[in-house]
Amino acid sequence: MSYSNLKFFIVEALTNMRKSGVMAFITISTIAISLILMGTFLLATMNMEGFLAQMQSEALVTAYLKKDATLDSANTLYLRLTSLEEIENVKVISPEDAANELFTNPDDKKLLQIGLDNNENPLPFTIRIKIKNTESLEKILKKLKNEPLVDSVNYGEDLYKQLEGMSKLLWIVSLIVVILLGLASLFIVYNTVRLTLFMRREEIIIMKLVGATNWFVRGPFVVEGFLEGLLASTMSVVVLLLSYNFILTKLAELIPFFNSTITVEQLFKLSIKLFMMGIVLGVSGSLISLRDINKFSRSTALYEGI
Repeated sequence: MSYSNLKFFIVEALTNMRKSGVMAFITISTIAISLILMGTFLLATMNMEGFLAQMQSEALVTAYLKKDATLDSANTLYLRLTSLEEIENVKVISPEDAANELFTNPDDKKLLQIGLDNNENPLPFTIRIKIKNTESLEKILKKLKNEPLVDSVNYGEDLYKQLEGMSKLLWIVSLIVVILLGLASLFIVYNTVRLTLFMRREEIIIMKLVGATNWFVRGPFVVEGFLEGLLASTMSVVVLLLSYNFILTKLAELIPFFNSTITVEQLFKLSIKLFMMGIVLGVSGSLISLRDINKFSRSTALYEGI
């Protein structure tokens, strides 16, 4: 494509957008709203995944030893665990320390002392383990469950599975939203370009009579779709970045102890994706509507198909 042709396409596209101002505004607004909704769901899903990864990395694996476990056997297990490279930190909790942690209220502690005077402490020795990375979790859990001294292992599995299920649900909803909104945007762009073609059918006939190819006729409309998609994606990125803190606040209300884990680099990548989606929607809608451009000519018999 020559520079003169490209310049002509851009000028014609801008002229078309100016002449059909209302339709161009509707198209840009529809694509922008679609991209904003897509971006919101993607932001929520990315934050949820990051939050789950952070929870998993910071979670403590708690191993409850059997009732007959002694301090020496607990220390022996402690030494074996500290030698594992996947483990960052290990701490042995005695039954007395576990009771003091469990009963923090002064009145409860008095009752505890009375109970311990008459009976043995029912709490076992406990080992708390912090792993270095989430990939090591399954390996550590398997090793602990194979330890004859370990009675049970806990790492907040139920809560983690609930949040993981919520994250998967968000991804599914996000995918459905992206598909539906993408189809809606394509439909709007398709109808806008078709209407523009209908309004300019006489110009198209003249261009064809003087020897213009189908692709040359399509050029301004494709550029118009590109510009509309670019403007819509720019609007959506600006709105999302400005409302990002509001989205995080709403997520924090839904999920206790929620912290954002999205970096500037991830936001930049999301912005690039939205720009690409906007441009693809604009250009694709134009190309789909232009596939049978000869139908807008009264002299289609003179030309071969596209």
